[in-house]
Amino acid sequence: MAPSAILVCGFCIFLFHLQSTRGNKQVNCNRLRCGDIDIEFPFGLRGSNQDRRCRYYPIQSFQLSCLDQTQTILTLPGFGNLTVKSIDYETQSIRVNDPAGCLPKRFLHKWNLSDDSPFALNPLIYGTIPFNLTFLRCPSNVTDSSQFPSVPISCLSDKSNYSTIVSWSQPIISSPLLSQQCEVMFRALVPLPVLDTPMLPFWPDLNTDLDLVWTQPNCRDCSLSGQLCGFSKDKTKTPQVRCFARDSTKGLSRSGKYGLAIGVGIPGVLCLIGICCCIGGKLRMLRHGGRSTDVPVRSVPLEMGLDGATIEKYPKTLIGESGRLLKPNDSTCAICLCEYEAKETLRSIPQCNHYYHAHCIDHWLKLNATCPLCRNSPTASLFSFSPTSSLA
Repeated sequence: MAPSAILVCGFCIFLFHLQSTRGNKQVNCNRLRCGDIDIEFPFGLRGSNQDRRCRYYPIQSFQLSCLDQTQTILTLPGFGNLTVKSIDYETQSIRVNDPAGCLPKRFLHKWNLSDDSPFALNPLIYGTIPFNLTFLRCPSNVTDSSQFPSVPISCLSDKSNYSTIVSWSQPIISSPLLSQQCEVMFRALVPLPVLDTPMLPFWPDLNTDLDLVWTQPNCRDCSLSGQLCGFSKDKTKTPQVRCFARDSTKGLSRSGKYGLAIGVGIPGVLCLIGICCCIGGKLRMLRHGGRSTDVPVRSVPLEMGLDGATIEKYPKTLIGESGRLLKPNDSTCAICLCEYEAKETLRSIPQCNHYYHAHCIDHWLKLNATCPLCRNSPTASLFSFSPTSSLA
């Protein structure tokens, strides 16, 4: 039992050491959170105490800001600050919008996602070429008409007098309301979902979240396999981005953590008990000349034990040089489980005639007046033989 416990414990220690060794090659980064957004590699958070390698530091755009602990801000060159609505690490996409709730206003100025920016419009949603739209300023009484073909952009409109609308490339010539009473404000490229193009010229809401993607660093495979992406601790001039095992305790419910603690704690306690028992057994063997003689742990009956004088009346037998036993088939002491050897003294129990090492049964009888095997309780008055004999 004890050697197997040591083997199990040694295996557990080896696994722990292996896991620790693997973990030392990784920058330990905790997942951060701002509002409803989980922030992990390649993104970082300004003002946090994390190692700079917890974000993809070669590109500053991956450094997010947290406003009032509720609003996550992404800053892009040529585009300014944008509010992060969600981040999908498996598809490497991020949804953003204007902090003031007026994304169309951003398109009225020159914008470019290719200059010093790791992000691009999601080609699966927007295609490859933005739409060339014309922003028109029309009187409110015209845009409120039931015959008006377009929906005004509320955040760009002067609700008291004028409304702003958009049309395809040029004002809609077929609409006399647009050609006669509206003026051109701007012409700009606007990203629109490809699936919404059949709605021309009735454009969808231009204030819909903008879907962006990034390709570098490529951590998609790490996320799909349930691992973490990050820089290694290799001592090189350019740290490499690799996949690392995710901490299994994170994200678990409280009951899950309790279950994990019990599942790991109980084998650990049993392992510790096994080691203690093994060490205790070795110490006993050294104390008694290489033989374990202490009474093993047993449940002690409620009966009172015998005094020393009564125990001495129980017959003794000295084993001779030949090692011949009273019962050849019974060569092991049932108390200490050690085999009988020459020149050892045995003591037997009257009536049942079961014998044991004298020091073992003496210790037992001081606690319990019965035979350890058959539980007989003989009295000293029944003894009719010599208390000491010997075997050749």
